[in-house]
Amino acid sequence: MYLSHRDRRGFTLIELLVVIAIIAILIGLLLPAVQKVRDAAGRTQCQNQLKQIGVALHNYMSDYRKLPPSGKGFAFCAGSGGDTQIYNSNGLTLLLPYLEQDALYRQMNHNEAYCSPGSAAWRNPNAPNPSALVGNPVTNGNATAAGTVVKAYICPVDSSAQPTDPNRLVGDYYGPGGSKVGAAVNYDFVVDYGAFSTCNHWKTAPAADKYLFGENSSVTPEMATNSDGLSNTLAIGETTRFHVNGKGFAWAYRSWVMTGIDPAHPSNPGINLWHLPTVDPNWQNPPYTPVIGRTRTWWAAGASMHTGGANFCFGDGAVKFISDKTDLATFRALCTMANGDIASVP
Repeated sequence: MYLSHRDRRGFTLIELLVVIAIIAILIGLLLPAVQKVRDAAGRTQCQNQLKQIGVALHNYMSDYRKLPPSGKGFAFCAGSGGDTQIYNSNGLTLLLPYLEQDALYRQMNHNEAYCSPGSAAWRNPNAPNPSALVGNPVTNGNATAAGTVVKAYICPVDSSAQPTDPNRLVGDYYGPGGSKVGAAVNYDFVVDYGAFSTCNHWKTAPAADKYLFGENSSVTPEMATNSDGLSNTLAIGETTRFHVNGKGFAWAYRSWVMTGIDPAHPSNPGINLWHLPTVDPNWQNPPYTPVIGRTRTWWAAGASMHTGGANFCFGDGAVKFISDKTDLATFRALCTMANGDIASVP
């Protein structure tokens, strides 16, 4: 009996390399498509979060006949027009009951201060430190509650910093009080950056320069109707949780440079600014390497980890993705509520 032997020939090295090259090309073609799908899904998730906040704003307005202020009783502001009692409140706390966070809202003491800043972060001349502070956030429970992560205020694609990073919203400048750590947010009111340098800036600003929100702001439905229109005015903006100048924004209180978002800041207008050395000449010495997600401008930074722009909620509740190529004039028209200069975005 004869057994036939067939040659069992394997791949040659050249054939193997060709196969590997083809696989690499296919992967290279697929990865951008996969990334685009992920970006689109992340942007949609973020937009849904903002839509919920927009609905909460309108439900609040229906109940109280006005929009909530971005906060009241700031200690960090300067000038002669400051409140005499310090609360350092954040209007985002007022929206909690409308975002299925009623239990957290009731956990807080809304008759006392939300944040107890150190003396270096206290500039309001009308409110002596510490006697003007209403209550004690550490003992009234507000500082503890401030460490709660509110998912409605978190963009799921932001990986720049954890919401309760122990090295960020803490201490005399940025923490809620004592050793407590505040939880960061990705969404905040669109306000005029002047709220940092001028106490009650919203009250004293000319009508044409007013935004929808500010310290002690009080926009009624009638004011909104007689303005440029809620559909043409920005209400809530997006930011990253990592700020190089500052430490980010908290939902439960206002403290040093936590004014809100102003994409029409005249010194550094725009969004997604990862490095702006013109703000301070020392910022480029030693050389700085920009990191996407770590916004590096003055305060009031608008930013996101979405490619090409950031999401914004308008006064009527509509949410749009605005390009980071948008110019100052357009942002100025979108931010002010009654200057007669109406701008549109795609």
